[in-house]
Amino acid sequence: MILLFLVVAGIFPLSGQELNAIVKVNSSRVQGANRQVFSTLEESLRNFINGRKWTDSHLRTDERINCSFTLVITETLSSGSFKSELYVQSYRPVENSTYITPLLNIRDTEMEFDYTEHQSLQFDLSFIRENLTATIAYYAYLILGLDLDSRSLLEGTSCFRNMELVATNVQSYGWKGWDRRNNRNRSAIAAAFNDGALEEYRQMWFDYHRKGLDVPAGHGRPGSKEVVPSILTLSALQAERPTSVLIKLFGDTKLEEMVNLLFKADAPEKKQAYEALMKLYPARNTELGRLR
Repeated sequence: MILLFLVVAGIFPLSGQELNAIVKVNSSRVQGANRQVFSTLEESLRNFINGRKWTDSHLRTDERINCSFTLVITETLSSGSFKSELYVQSYRPVENSTYITPLLNIRDTEMEFDYTEHQSLQFDLSFIRENLTATIAYYAYLILGLDLDSRSLLEGTSCFRNMELVATNVQSYGWKGWDRRNNRNRSAIAAAFNDGALEEYRQMWFDYHRKGLDVPAGHGRPGSKEVVPSILTLSALQAERPTSVLIKLFGDTKLEEMVNLLFKADAPEKKQAYEALMKLYPARNTELGRLR
C-alpha cells in the first residue's frame, strides 16, 4: 500500500501549497531608497505566499492556482514604513480547453506597512500583528475562495470566512483599507461574500464558469450561454444595492472577457447585453461599444 502511494505520488506530485504566485515589488517611484530592502521583501513575500498552506486542500503541483501580486511602493513614510499600491490577479484554465479565464483583477490603493530588511513575515489568523501579512493573507483567501466557488457551488465559504476574520481582527489597529464604514474596501468585499442575502451572486459566479465556460469548452471553445444571465443577476443586484462592491469587482475582472464572448453572439443577445452592461458600467462605454 505504501509502495502504491509512492508510485502515485511520483506520477502526480502533491503540493501542500495552493498558490503559484508571481511576486514583484516595484520601488521605482521612491527616490534614494535602499533597493536591497525591496529585493529581500520581494523574496520574503514570494516565500510567504507560495510556501504557506492556506487551506486543508491537497493539490497536485499542476493544480496550484496561478496568480500574481505586484506591490508598487509609492512613498517612504519613515524609516521602515511605506505607502504602496497592491495589484492582485488570478486565473484558472477552462476545462478541456487552452483558454484561461480571469478570476480576480484588483487594485488596492490603500496599503501602508512596516518592513525592515530580512524581517520574518508572520501570520496568525487569530493574532494579527502586521498589516503587510494581514493584507496579503486576505487576498490569498480571496483568490482561493473565488477559484473554489467557480468549480463547486459555495465551496469557497471557508476562505471567505477567513477573509472576514482578518477584516475583524485588524479593526483595533486603524490601518487604512479596513474601515467598515467604507463600502468599497477590503472589509466591504469580505462582508459581501459572507452576506447570505448575496448568495445569488455566488450562484451566478458558479454558473458562469461551470455551466457557461467549462461545459461547452469540450466542444472546442468557451461558451457564452451564461453571460447574459450573469448580467441580469448583476442588474438585479444593482437595483437592490446600487453601491455593492461586487458589481465593480466583477466588472474589473470579467468585462473584457464578457465582451469577447458576446462579440459573436446573435444580434438580439448582444443588444440586450449591451444595454444592461451600459447601465452597470457606463464609464466603460468604449469597450462596450464593440457590442453595438
